[in-house]
Amino acid sequence: MKTLIRNPLIVTMNEQDDVIENGAIVIDDNRLSYVGPSAWTPPGHYDKPIDAGRMIAMPGMVNSHCHSPANLVRGMMPSKPLEIWRAYYRASLRDMRDEDFYASALLGGMEMLKNGATTVLDHFAGNQACRFMGAGASIQAMRDLGLRHVVSLTITDKNYGDTIPLGATDYELNDEIKRMSASEAKTTQAWLDECESFIETFHNPKQLTTCCPGPSAVQRCTDELLLGAAEMAANRDLPIHIHLAETKAQAVQGKIIYGHSLLRHLESLGIVGTNLSCAHSIWIEEEDVALFAQHGATPVHNPASNLRLGSGLARVKEFLAAAVNVALGTDGSASNDGQNMFDAVRLTALIHNEAGSDFNQWVAPAQALAMATRNGARAFGLDAGVLATGKLADLVLLRRDTPAFTPLNDPLSQIVFCENGSNVDTVIVNGEIVVQGARLTKVDESEVLRLATTARERLDPAIQRELAAARAMEPALTEMYFRVFDKAPQR
Repeated sequence: MKTLIRNPLIVTMNEQDDVIENGAIVIDDNRLSYVGPSAWTPPGHYDKPIDAGRMIAMPGMVNSHCHSPANLVRGMMPSKPLEIWRAYYRASLRDMRDEDFYASALLGGMEMLKNGATTVLDHFAGNQACRFMGAGASIQAMRDLGLRHVVSLTITDKNYGDTIPLGATDYELNDEIKRMSASEAKTTQAWLDECESFIETFHNPKQLTTCCPGPSAVQRCTDELLLGAAEMAANRDLPIHIHLAETKAQAVQGKIIYGHSLLRHLESLGIVGTNLSCAHSIWIEEEDVALFAQHGATPVHNPASNLRLGSGLARVKEFLAAAVNVALGTDGSASNDGQNMFDAVRLTALIHNEAGSDFNQWVAPAQALAMATRNGARAFGLDAGVLATGKLADLVLLRRDTPAFTPLNDPLSQIVFCENGSNVDTVIVNGEIVVQGARLTKVDESEVLRLATTARERLDPAIQRELAAARAMEPALTEMYFRVFDKAPQR
């Protein structure tokens, strides 16, 4: 099938950030066969012409880090440091079943598509009572929506108490630590076997699915598990995704275990390469920036969740100055509370502009949007993120006869600072229209909302019970937080 998109203003997001007035885009099956001036449109028959004379075409965005199970608990988790927050969030997953993971992924996927994201990395951690922790249900939801997805199965083989600098614990707390470990950890070989089976079962790019290993975090995994996951990814030419140095406590624990930074440890194992993406990458050292640049690995910036949990700011300006490939994510809805990539882009272009800093190093609009498009695609080995001949046909049409784009002074800058998703009209993934007239085409939106509401209501008693149990962890985690920062809490 050949589709012609007539006369849009094209924001290509190529390396030169070219913008084409009165352009044309031809889609042949699932690829772009022409992107350029309308006057040079290849002649011939087109099965589906789209009049886009009042629209802006841009690449579909790549949400490079999220957790799909979190969509059912948006708005209910505390704004507290990650280690405290995580005790509550992980507790909320313990009674979720496949149907809940399906509903949650549908809800988040709907939000992403309707706000211009065409690909998502789902660092999936769910309930070990379900096969592959429930990741198969998430994959089915995203296939049903028509959302391209990279699902990275979260694996960890260390006991929870060994992964943070917790200090001495009492008997009651030890019981909860054991529960947390039991809900997350398995033996090394059990995780490697399960991850291999997961990839064998679901990896199918023709169905928009890429599956890969997702070690939870460096300090949460033995070297044997990290090396096994890296070998699995290398043998299959797959990405590998991991949390890295999200909090100061994690960096401190890394020094305790390894004697140097977490990224330096990955490098010593030979794991840092172009297929490695590292969510957060906040509490790193100067030499780590050089390691990212040297090996072509990708840090994934998650500005909203890092602000919400007080984790800190990634060294985005230093990364960009060193020509590091920085990608962008929303993180999960339990720590961001939304899955709108336009929010992430705008935040990235604002929060690094500190007073008194060198304004020549501030994040430019084009850099922020590149993180959400071509950089994310590059991180996962996807031939997308740019509107150019031969690329995958993943793109978004924005209405331009709206306040956000009136007057149209600088399309790229206005996408970053003025667009919030409300002007998304059409979304195409793999050559198929999955949003048209701002509505999903493959799934009933009211049914998505019904499924999510029903799942959340069913889960409520279990969530409340597990959250109450998790409160036993908070005093010790609070003490650890202030100890790590060498501060005393205000009374």
